[in-house]
Amino acid sequence: MSNLKEVSQSVEVDMTPMIDCVFLLMIFFVLVIDLSQQNLEDLILPEAKYQQPDDKPPDIRPIINILQNGMIIYKGKPWYDPTRDGTNYAGIQDLLQYFKQSIKLNTEAKTVGAATINLVNDPVLIRADKWTEWHYVGEVMKQCSQPKAAFWKLELAMSEKDKENKKPVK
Repeated sequence: MSNLKEVSQSVEVDMTPMIDCVFLLMIFFVLVIDLSQQNLEDLILPEAKYQQPDDKPPDIRPIINILQNGMIIYKGKPWYDPTRDGTNYAGIQDLLQYFKQSIKLNTEAKTVGAATINLVNDPVLIRADKWTEWHYVGEVMKQCSQPKAAFWKLELAMSEKDKENKKPVK
């Protein structure tokens, strides 16, 4: 027979560091998910007949949300309210100036006629509710084209599915 003896030891695994890591990862992902959606309002976007997926959105892209009643929201703050402001579009102009001052946008000086303007080469995403009257969207587009704002790349958000009828786009 063999003279070898089996030695048994009980080893305890400390799960505390693993649980700490899991909780830290959960907190990180909750914060990241919340921060990436902070500029988006809950809207029912119009259905796209022909779509181009937004797979790789630009790193810098201001987002303008237009509610059904025409109110313009950015980061939860109303910048233009048609019931309060009417045809005074200073709130939209202020929002576009806020974009130019607070976000590091790619601009280029261009001479148009006798004036030199700073064209913004980064796109602006316009998200409007399905039932928003078109003239509100048109006014935002018009204000973007003014020399003081000079946003010339505009993107319109659409939905691949009709969210109300739950049917996919053909």
